[in-house]
Amino acid sequence: MKGNKKQNGNYFAVIDTETTWGNVVMSIGVAIADSLTFKPVERKYYIISPEYKDGGMYSYVFMTKTTKLDLKDSRKKVIEHLVKVLQKYNVDAIFAYNASFDYNHLPELQNYKWFDIMKIAAYKQYNSKIPESADCCGTGRLKRNYGVEPIMRLLSGNQRYCEVHNAICDSVDELKIMELLKYTLEEYDCAQINPEKKQKIKRISKHETISKRPSLTKKDTIETEEAIEKYTIPNCKFSIGDKIKHTQYGYGVVRKVEALNEEIQLLTVLYEVIGISLHLLPADEQEITIITD
Repeated sequence: MKGNKKQNGNYFAVIDTETTWGNVVMSIGVAIADSLTFKPVERKYYIISPEYKDGGMYSYVFMTKTTKLDLKDSRKKVIEHLVKVLQKYNVDAIFAYNASFDYNHLPELQNYKWFDIMKIAAYKQYNSKIPESADCCGTGRLKRNYGVEPIMRLLSGNQRYCEVHNAICDSVDELKIMELLKYTLEEYDCAQINPEKKQKIKRISKHETISKRPSLTKKDTIETEEAIEKYTIPNCKFSIGDKIKHTQYGYGVVRKVEALNEEIQLLTVLYEVIGISLHLLPADEQEITIITD
């Protein structure tokens, strides 16, 4: 049993997004949870229009028997509504599984503190349910089978569990993973993906202009070469098709290189084990090695 959860009356959010074939957010699920019980106190489900009409890998589960849709509207209206919900509960921290994906798809929410549930759930030094015999990297991370579905099966003991791939269902399931891990929010400090955000966040008002980054690739979508946009990035040593090795994620192939501004590039890599992951350069460059043979 980990430390006692002592933040009664405080709340945090777990967010999940689903994207279209064109790599644009089409739905968002948000579970607001009590930091003492880790139980959901409110759930919000959004479909973004007209983007959702383009369809995606999981469009067939937009609505389930238990899904309640809160808003279908433009991205601007959806984000405004979502931010009001976060403000209502004075949410300061957002959690997600493989959080870099959702973080990079929701630049409007990057003033919040973001934490990656996977950085706790997939590591044997944090997840006591991972057996000693499990094949792990030197860092302690499982080499395979550490997505939401296998981790939920491991923690819950329910081998029939299947990930729905509906944004609100998945956000609630990811919250359940946090509950089963039995860590306090403070113990997730090592899992923060934007550690510069330490102070109270600045809330977004409905009158503010929100800038958008280029849309990115869904974490478990396998792209074809024809679907990849090619960019010429000055002073970037990576090219599309490069085989690389990451210190934590293992082997992968560069699928996209994008310039976010004059100094920062975004690298999209398809890994053998975890699928798509995103890296900001030059900050993450030291963890990536190009394989030349």
